Amino acid sequence: MDTQAKLGAMEHPKLRNLEFFPVREGETQSMGLRDPQGISDGILFLPPNIFYLVQFLDGAHTRNQIAGEYLKRFGELLMPNWVDKFLADLDEKLFLEGERFEAARKRMVDVYRAEPVRPAVFAGKSYEADPGKLKAQLNGFFSSEEGPGSALSENAGKALKAIVAPHVEFSQAGPIYAWAYKEVREAKTPDVFVVLGAARGIIESLFACTDKDFETPLGLVKTDREFLRLFREHGGESFFEEEFAHRKDHAIEFQAVFLQHLFGGTKPFTIVPVLCSFSHLHFGHPDLATQGARIGQFIEAFRKTLAAFGKEVCFVVSGDLAHIGMRYGDIKPPTDFSFHKTMQADLAMLKHAEEGKPDELLQFIQKEDDERRIGILPPLYTMLKLLGNPDGTTPKGTVLRYDRATVDQYNSTVTYAAMAFYSEASTAP
Repeated sequence: MDTQAKLGAMEHPKLRNLEFFPVREGETQSMGLRDPQGISDGILFLPPNIFYLVQFLDGAHTRNQIAGEYLKRFGELLMPNWVDKFLADLDEKLFLEGERFEAARKRMVDVYRAEPVRPAVFAGKSYEADPGKLKAQLNGFFSSEEGPGSALSENAGKALKAIVAPHVEFSQAGPIYAWAYKEVREAKTPDVFVVLGAARGIIESLFACTDKDFETPLGLVKTDREFLRLFREHGGESFFEEEFAHRKDHAIEFQAVFLQHLFGGTKPFTIVPVLCSFSHLHFGHPDLATQGARIGQFIEAFRKTLAAFGKEVCFVVSGDLAHIGMRYGDIKPPTDFSFHKTMQADLAMLKHAEEGKPDELLQFIQKEDDERRIGILPPLYTMLKLLGNPDGTTPKGTVLRYDRATVDQYNSTVTYAAMAFYSEASTAP
């Protein structure tokens, strides 16, 4: 495509769904852009005045209108060739929707589908790649001062129905992972773990399944192909269309590492890996009604599969709670007071999860218009819907531990929790 044709294709430029994060070097501030799907490995740093233009890369504004918005805001004229170069840089980095991005995405999808297993993408980055060092790292989370220790859980030997674990870096939340996985280690081992992960990127079908086995430094974690075959038969085929979402997402991989650490080589187990991606707006918003209906379709197909499968299943929910601070769109860094308010809201919200009330959980988030950016909503809501019994009872859930991590120099904060749900049922009012 020649230069003029490229400019014509970008007459109404539209930015892809990217991650934004603030950066400060000395007195200089900028905003970083990167691709959560990993289709582009590039990072672009923009000064505040140029980052202002990002909001107008919506597919509705022309190049000239974007320049006009800059003039209105800053009183300075952007030359047409500057705007063209800016858009060309974004396109070069695959940050804009269009032919270049679609071609790159197709190439990567084809490569991923041809791979025999899902590789251990984050080994050596988010956790130790050497098996011996990784075992020591994970064991250290259990024995650390913040960890669960060696005393048996009061629920040891019971039938565990679900856990909730973080999905931030091990270095940030390792002991909280350990609180959840101690319950797994000491409970009656199920036949399969259904791992529901909060996806980093947007999934158009809201759920993405894969039947690829997951590689870890400790060995291969096998998917349960019989379960996934049944899921396809019961209406789940379309939820495999965006399997590529698993390529660079850590939500399943982190949990697979812990499960392999606990049971690899000692107890046979399989997983069902599912990435979940929807928001509170998918419930009732008229513009999202068609897409939102996919949630009910997934849950119905999965329920039918669970009934036909006939084996013991334990759910693993992988996700974090609140995301507060400038990294996530707040205009100011969080304070001790704002964190305290966040903690109170988090725990009040999780009460609904403990009681097995997914609709009340959703309503809580809707009422506050998701001002805390709750990342765990998709997998937690899905798990609670699937965990409910036909007789109106629901397994009992308990918050085991709650904590937070600071993730940048601006004190941006992520909160997370460990939870466990057991088969002892309590009647829902």
